[in-house]
Amino acid sequence: MRTHKAIMQLLQDAQAERRCAYSHIPSEQSALQRRAQAGELVNTYRGSPSLYSDSSYWNRLTPPEQTLHIAKGLAHVHPDWIFSGLTAATAYGFEHQWCLHNGSVSIATRHHGTQRLHQGLKRVYMPRAVAHTRRDSATGLLLVSPAHALIECAHEYDFRFALPFFDSALARGVTVEEIIKAYGKSHHSIVPVFHLLQQANPRSENGGESLMRGTIYEDRFVMPRIQVSVKDPKTSSEYRVDFVWRLNNGRVVVAEYDGTQKYIDPSMTGNRSIQEMIVKERERDDGLRRAGATEILHVTYPEVIDRVPLHLKLLKAGIPRRTGTTAGMS
Repeated sequence: MRTHKAIMQLLQDAQAERRCAYSHIPSEQSALQRRAQAGELVNTYRGSPSLYSDSSYWNRLTPPEQTLHIAKGLAHVHPDWIFSGLTAATAYGFEHQWCLHNGSVSIATRHHGTQRLHQGLKRVYMPRAVAHTRRDSATGLLLVSPAHALIECAHEYDFRFALPFFDSALARGVTVEEIIKAYGKSHHSIVPVFHLLQQANPRSENGGESLMRGTIYEDRFVMPRIQVSVKDPKTSSEYRVDFVWRLNNGRVVVAEYDGTQKYIDPSMTGNRSIQEMIVKERERDDGLRRAGATEILHVTYPEVIDRVPLHLKLLKAGIPRRTGTTAGMS
């Protein structure tokens, strides 16, 4: 397809501002649409106006980055829109699972009712939250407060997917008091927020560990201690383990969340080979056993998402089930 200088400029300007491109000029919108049909561009938002991005550029973005590109494109058209829910939580940098991103964005509205005008836009009734908005310095987006974003995520997602938001938010300085105060201005039920605050822990290292802990809670297993420091009596090496259960029969069960990133991300591997990483892991396991671990479970992200493999591993390791409706961290 021949070069269209105006379209190229639209795309370049949008990429420089890390947003999606659009045009109010009918001929340019038609040109963007033709290029999307030819595969050169991706039609990232099908509202009015439609948003577009260069295909190769778009495919290099992570799902959170794609959501923010759409939001910033819409904010360029609608500077008074207030973003909420997952969109706001993403802008605040709260940990979460990328599978939650489905190409849509949420905005807060003073008008009653929650409605989805089309697949890419969800309007959320938050009349009081809009009085507590802030301009995010990193993205330039107008957002509901962090506490209001958390409350929305608590009601939008299952407990195990919402827990990473809360763990991360507390680690970033959002307080329980702020969340409770924001709830007082919300029309939502307190129950999901209460359960999340009861289990949230800022010591969780990443969203994957939070997801695993949330899944353990949902499946009604006794909750473990997290980020426990242990010392190898032979080498004096110190390790910090993700999850520890000390059972009534004296057994100590350790569980490690093994995200694939630790094998492929140079910043986490120190540029060591996968073989070296596996050897290090075996040495670590040996040290943990010398420190008193009776059994060591290695759990992967797919096993947590599927939840059945994690459930079976915990049952086989003898982790007991909880009684009652809620449980605190042990």
